Amino acid sequence: MTHIRTLTVVGLPEQVANVIRNHRAAGTLIAMTVPRPVSATDPRVRVGIRLAQPLPSVQVDSIGQYIADRHRTRNHTRRVALVVALTAAAVAVIAAGAWIVAQVVAFITAHAALIVGAIVLAAIAAGLLITATTSGKRHCPGC
Repeated sequence: MTHIRTLTVVGLPEQVANVIRNHRAAGTLIAMTVPRPVSATDPRVRVGIRLAQPLPSVQVDSIGQYIADRHRTRNHTRRVALVVALTAAAVAVIAAGAWIVAQVVAFITAHAALIVGAIVLAAIAAGLLITATTSGKRHCPGC
């Protein structure tokens, strides 16, 4: 089985001719374009060539085992990618949670006096509401 590749070769005319000669001798040259100058002041030329390159052959004892090995490798690669993605997501969630905790701690330490004052005022207000709505007596007549 062969693979067709299209390449552009740039170089001095002798170099390009050598590349073409080698591929023609090897039997891999399929087609080529007319040599064109790279620019008016540059002595190099540019040639497009199409090569037939044989694909490397794989020798296996069992085609079933070969397919199973390829499938196993592919599944292993997918599994590794999934583990990496899940680990990265977990690290991102943990980092976001740590950042939020740090912001809350910084807010509490910066405003500790106001927070304690608000809690004390709320306790006083709750105590006043309880005493204002009750008669001051115990909850049952026998106590």
